[in-house]
Amino acid sequence: MSAAMPPKADAQILIVDDNAVNVELLEDLLEGAGFSAIHSYTDPLQAERHVHERCPDLILLDIRMPAISGLELMQRLQQRLGEGMPAVIFLTAQIDERTRYEALSLGAQDFITKPFDHTEVLQRLNNALERRLKLREHSEKADELEKLVALRTAELQRQSREDPVTQLPNRRGVVEALSRQLNRAVPVAVLFVALDGMSDVARLQGYAQADQLALALSDRVLRLQDQMSLECGVWNSTEWVFLLPHWQGQDAESERLSRVLSVLSEPLRVKALSLRLSPRVGLSASQGSESAEQLIRMAALALPDVPAAPRAYDAALEQELQRRQTLREALSQARDRQELTLFYQPKVDIASGRLSGAEALLRWHSETLGPVSPAEFIPAAERSGEILAIGEWVQAQALAQLRDWLQRGVVNEDFSLAFNTSSVQLMQPDYAPRLVAQVEAAGVPPGMVEVEVTESGLMEDVELARAQLQYLAEAGIAIAIDDFGTGYSSLAYLKTLPVSVLKIDRAFIRELHTQAQDRRLVETVIDMARHFRCGTVAEGVELPEQLTLLQSMGCGQVQGFLFAPPLKVSAFEQMAGLGFSHLFA
Repeated sequence: MSAAMPPKADAQILIVDDNAVNVELLEDLLEGAGFSAIHSYTDPLQAERHVHERCPDLILLDIRMPAISGLELMQRLQQRLGEGMPAVIFLTAQIDERTRYEALSLGAQDFITKPFDHTEVLQRLNNALERRLKLREHSEKADELEKLVALRTAELQRQSREDPVTQLPNRRGVVEALSRQLNRAVPVAVLFVALDGMSDVARLQGYAQADQLALALSDRVLRLQDQMSLECGVWNSTEWVFLLPHWQGQDAESERLSRVLSVLSEPLRVKALSLRLSPRVGLSASQGSESAEQLIRMAALALPDVPAAPRAYDAALEQELQRRQTLREALSQARDRQELTLFYQPKVDIASGRLSGAEALLRWHSETLGPVSPAEFIPAAERSGEILAIGEWVQAQALAQLRDWLQRGVVNEDFSLAFNTSSVQLMQPDYAPRLVAQVEAAGVPPGMVEVEVTESGLMEDVELARAQLQYLAEAGIAIAIDDFGTGYSSLAYLKTLPVSVLKIDRAFIRELHTQAQDRRLVETVIDMARHFRCGTVAEGVELPEQLTLLQSMGCGQVQGFLFAPPLKVSAFEQMAGLGFSHLFA
């Protein structure tokens, strides 16, 4: 009898048969087998309503009934319940092949023939319930798995849009949030913020400390979000993005902007440290046609180079960036294409009027861009690092030219040739030894060589600069401070650095003959140089009146258009033969 034991005594079983005797017989049989949840109807329409109210696990369904047949009832239930249709065993005295096929095509699980064999009825019923319950169990497990997958998927999607440190929206989350604002046609501004100082904290204090700093900042930003309309996300570890919806223009939004900047600029407490970040902010505002990616790119493009007021995007910035990219690409090929040339501007001894030296000046005529100003391409070369190779080339060319002039008698050994050294070059630890080796290889006296450095270049790392310049000075190479007076002009480094020459910037020479303040400044520089036993060179001398004043002040050398502009080699050699005595007559 174990085969007749119900797999689940509380299974919901519905009996539908227009013959009450059959119904009663089946009820007795099932109750005797231990089933407790049995419902029965002789009216198939009442049975249909029952199924709609409480769907059973199994229906024992007579095929032939007067109101509607069992096949019709099953078809109606199938249309309504679909995959939720319970198992069906048809009850029939006899069944033709066509009816049997139709019943199976509707999903019937089995047939029980009348009169009923008790053992067969229970076995077929148990078989059907076993299959039904296993299917339900599998379905429930599949549903549970689907829910778990859906939850995990939702979690992964959340994580894919979230910065792992701050839990603020990450790059993807920012783009999606901005897209939602734009889709709602809400005018919105994008602030692209570079957090200067974050990288220093990571390097000096460790990345764990930098994470704590980011968390402290995010807490402050979240409090601000509770107070005003904005969204914030992390673009990367040192750049964040703020979205300001309902934007009314930069002038009208000064208060909201100032509150954001205040949150970013105020010191942050991280453990025992008080840390301050310096934000740089680029701003773009929607005009109705931009995508989220475009607006963020425009704001990033507007990012100023130094901390200042937020800078708004302008189409000219795009053109400038394109120009810089084109220039950087062309500059990387300039040496190979032989587009670089050295020009030489004479230096004249102010006491005798003789040619005392020259400054080698780099010029670039690009195949694609035409002539490019040094004021444009030198900073670009420094940013890209190309200045190291270019600087090496300049030194080699200048030394080779100096050797040629010396061998041919164009100049003698009291002539000095100067070339500029960028701060990037000067901060290379092996710069000085390499230059000394170049001078030795060129076979020219070191005393004929002069290196010009800027005050700002010295200040990047005074100790390293001092070591480099001391090495050069001990080798006999002269050191000149270029554009003196426009930078730090520190007496301390004049006292401690081996400086040979101060070059007075053209900005103070331009109005020397008309501005008393410029005259006092130039006189002070010349007196100071004399005190420190340094020579002086006045740059940008263009008028005889300027020359006369510089003579009276005791300036050592002059250079400028009054004597000659930067010249090609052939023109310089011709000028060297003529001299400048006519200007001192």
